Amino acid sequence: MSFPEEKIWDHINDGWSQMSFRQRKLWEMIKRLPEEWEVPGYGLCWVVALMGNEVIFYDHFEEGFARSSWSQYGVVDQYQSGGDLGFAVQTLLNNIAD
Repeated sequence: MSFPEEKIWDHINDGWSQMSFRQRKLWEMIKRLPEEWEVPGYGLCWVVALMGNEVIFYDHFEEGFARSSWSQYGVVDQYQSGGDLGFAVQTLLNNIAD
């Protein structure tokens, strides 16, 4: 992978510092050590959180965190452009509330 893990941690820490209390609570439950997963047609990405059949991954092309489903461990189902980590966590919170 051309994007080093150390930089992922910088982005995670920056994102965490901007999260609301509720976002941080969910983050603490779903976070994981960054792990390389495949995005078919795009290459590798860093998955940083997992909740059910959803992952949050870092998109180093768009320089942001995105959410996607997964059906096979190690493979992100769909590429999406990224935003900030708090927004990705908030979308999961919104899905829980619905």
